[in-house]
Amino acid sequence: MQFEHDEGRIHGARYYTVKPLFEHWLSDNTIWRDMTEWCVDTYGASAEMGVWTPGARWYANNSKFWFRDEEDKLMFVMRWS
Repeated sequence: MQFEHDEGRIHGARYYTVKPLFEHWLSDNTIWRDMTEWCVDTYGASAEMGVWTPGARWYANNSKFWFRDEEDKLMFVMRWS
């Protein structure tokens, strides 16, 4: 699987983003759910308000996974590549 990598800042905090590049979002929805479940199992539940919660470790929003730590992003990419 291929990913689009980027960075974003929310309230001054840097987040590393990964956007899975699905060919067909509807047919690949199961993979997205598997990725989300893996993140919960690996990093814990995401913050209720996502990246807008100070200190949030990860969150999924806008077709991307947002990670506070670059190491978490890299582990995600290695798992799903």
